[in-house]
Amino acid sequence: MTESASQNTATTTNKKWMLPVILAVMTLITSALLMFSHTITADKIEAIQLANKLASLQRLIPPQTIDNDLIEDAIEIFEPVQLGHRKPTTLYLGKLDHSLTIMAIPVTARNGYSGDINILVGVKVGGDFNGQITAVEIIEHKETPGLGDLIESKKSDWLLQFPGTSLHHPTEQQWRVKKDQGAFDQITAATITPRAVVAAIKQALLFQQNFMLSKATANEKQP
Repeated sequence: MTESASQNTATTTNKKWMLPVILAVMTLITSALLMFSHTITADKIEAIQLANKLASLQRLIPPQTIDNDLIEDAIEIFEPVQLGHRKPTTLYLGKLDHSLTIMAIPVTARNGYSGDINILVGVKVGGDFNGQITAVEIIEHKETPGLGDLIESKKSDWLLQFPGTSLHHPTEQQWRVKKDQGAFDQITAATITPRAVVAAIKQALLFQQNFMLSKATANEKQP
């Protein structure tokens, strides 16, 4: 074999070795960039979601009605059956003079038109207004723009029909949209979404009722 042929063979061999190395390095760099981008994006999304949730809490539990730290007194719950949770989430408890006065209950409507609808429901505790809704906030959804997304408070006043209602006002059987012989307005051309939200809010009220019953039973058992 001539010297020129040997050099060509060596060059070809080197190229064969270099190509996988280059591809591996490029793959590592691309993966690192994707992971870095995902981390930054995930942190931003989480921060935005937390800010939105805190703003929602102020509407559900007005600061002047409590004297405790909502974040400090929050508890983790996981109620996949009654509240539709797909993962552990946070129940916020508003207190005044160490007594529970308002709850912000997280509930997920799994039967939205385009998937899950995450909701927070503010419910009064104790006294003549026990079980009465203070406000409802839509935390996250994927409903159709211009139709299903009208459940958002910034898109319409549809949610304003819930403050002041309770499990018994209207009656428990009337916790449906009017199209289903219930008491609540639906949204034109988007019945599935409000139907899911109304049903989820009712589940939150049932949870509050059971929660307080369990709390009362626990207190009775104490010596």
